[in-house]
Amino acid sequence: MPRAYRVLTLTAGLSTPSSTRMLADQLTAAARVALEASGAEVEASTIELREHAHDLTDALLSHFPGERLRPVVQAIKEADAVIAVTPIFNVGPSSLFKLLIDALDKDLWRGKPVLLGATAGTARHSLALDFAIRPMFSYLRAEMVPTAVFAASADFGGASAAESSQDPLAERAHRAGGELATMLGAGIGEHGSTSGGSDEAASTADSASRASASGGSPLDPEFEDFVPMDRLLGH
Repeated sequence: MPRAYRVLTLTAGLSTPSSTRMLADQLTAAARVALEASGAEVEASTIELREHAHDLTDALLSHFPGERLRPVVQAIKEADAVIAVTPIFNVGPSSLFKLLIDALDKDLWRGKPVLLGATAGTARHSLALDFAIRPMFSYLRAEMVPTAVFAASADFGGASAAESSQDPLAERAHRAGGELATMLGAGIGEHGSTSGGSDEAASTADSASRASASGGSPLDPEFEDFVPMDRLLGH
C-alpha cells in the first residue's frame, strides 16, 4: 500500500492574488509531483495566513489559540511537511509570517520538514531567506529542506531578457520539491512530533529514577560533586 503524506502550505501574502500565493502553489505542485513519482499519495492543503491575522494577534496577546486558529494549529501538527512562503519586507519576513511563529507553540516545528519560499520585487532581497528566515526555523529545530526558493517579480515574467533568471523558477521549485520528497522518503520528520519534548523529559526522569534506585547519581558526571544548599547549611 502506498504511503500517504500530508503536505501543508502556509502563505503569508497580503493581497489577492499575490505573487507569494503563486510561488506557494508552484512549490506545492512540485512537491506533489516528486512524491507521486516515488509512488506515494499526497494530501495537499493551503492556508492563507491573512485570513487569520486577527486570530494570530489574539493568540499572541492571550497565549492561547482561539477557536478559529485551532484548526491551523492542528493542521501544522498533523502535517508530514510544511511549505512556508512569505513576502520579504525590510530585509525580513512579513510581520504576518513572524506573527505565526511568535503566536504558536515553538514545539509545533520540532523535527518538521520545512520547505521555505519567499518573494520580493527584486533579487536584492534574496539573501533574507538564508540570513533572516532559515535561522529562525533552525532555532525552532525544524528539519530544513536544503533548497529554499526565492522569486522576484521578474521570475513571474520579466520585461526583458536581461531580467530573466539564469536558473528558472520552475527548475528551482522542481529541485526543492525533489529534496522534500527525498527527506520524507528517508523518514525524516516521522519521529519529530510535538510529543518529542515530553518523551525526552519522560526518558530523563526515568533514567534519574533508575539511577536513584540503584544508588547512583541522577546527575551528569560533571555535576556529581554537587552539594544541595540544605546540606551546606547543616539542615
